[in-house]
Amino acid sequence: MAAMPRAVEALEKDFASWLGVSGAVATGYGRAAACLALEVLGAAWDGESFNGEVLVPNFICGQIPAAVRAAGARPRFYSVRPDLVIRPQDLGAVANSRSKVVLIPHYFGRLQPLLGELLAVCEKLDMTPVEDCALALGAAGADGRLAGRFTDLAIFSLTKDAWCYGGGLLATRDITFLERANALSAVQLLPAPGRALSYGLLRRADFAANRPTRARMADFAGRWLERLCGMRGANFYDAARYDSLMPAFAARRARHLLRNLAATTARRRQMLAAFYEALRDTPLLYRPQFDPGDAGSFLLLQSPDGHAAAWREQAAANGVTLRLVWPAYQESEPAQASADLVWLADHLLFLEIHPGLTTGEIAHIARTLKKLAGCM
Repeated sequence: MAAMPRAVEALEKDFASWLGVSGAVATGYGRAAACLALEVLGAAWDGESFNGEVLVPNFICGQIPAAVRAAGARPRFYSVRPDLVIRPQDLGAVANSRSKVVLIPHYFGRLQPLLGELLAVCEKLDMTPVEDCALALGAAGADGRLAGRFTDLAIFSLTKDAWCYGGGLLATRDITFLERANALSAVQLLPAPGRALSYGLLRRADFAANRPTRARMADFAGRWLERLCGMRGANFYDAARYDSLMPAFAARRARHLLRNLAATTARRRQMLAAFYEALRDTPLLYRPQFDPGDAGSFLLLQSPDGHAAAWREQAAANGVTLRLVWPAYQESEPAQASADLVWLADHLLFLEIHPGLTTGEIAHIARTLKKLAGCM
């Protein structure tokens, strides 16, 4: 068993201190943290046999159901409605005696509005909730509590709102869970530094494209890197491992991100507020009201006529990088499929808010979006 790199140990301590929990365990990717969390909870075991189920939202990236299966359990999907608010009755509608764990995601920078009620349902049905904070690093509730502080186990990703060489974290308030996670990671997580380096370089180019002044150059760099790594035509981001160890260079980058997270989040919230002001008289805002606890990493947009894919292409021609949500580019499993997912695929887009955006870039993005909606 190889010794844990010092940089990784330091990141785990820093992250646990920042979040205010008992400890954290670093992994190569967020999906590896999800798999580890489910193994810590024994999600595959239903009390009598290895037949356990994990409740997973049907609106989720494909890596999460795959992580459930990698942990030896089976995903059971509950419905998420077009407003992205998870409702207690939708959890209760699918839970059964084999349902041991529930994954509750905070979507695109905001805490689930009905989180307290969801946790109450989990307690009533004897299911363990796990917060999926991959898209909500730095988000906070009205009481100031950060995403990841509401449950005994939470999972994070370090690549969804920044660039890093992969990077996932499992955080826990429970000492027993922490000991179990450390024991499992020591024997299960394997080094894959080459893959992490390639992932990080591609993500850096991808992240640079979130600035209009760099979009075209970043697109060229990304395509060149894909060819260099022999990944042309493949989705490299979907191919990361579920048993990977975080390398030291990724941990050093992650510690840098964490040290600057408060200032970065404050800047992004200011930018998000500026977008809300610029777009307030348009039908573009998917979330009509600005939330001061929003992590500020994403601006959610809607194409009222269902032209999300076309809007993405038109925006790209003006140097603005809009992104589609999972159902638009990942094939759903039969148990996931719903009319609501089709609606989300056709209508929902998001802008990743780069913390380096200038006032001029914000104005350019707002003008481009208004033109798409016919508001200019």
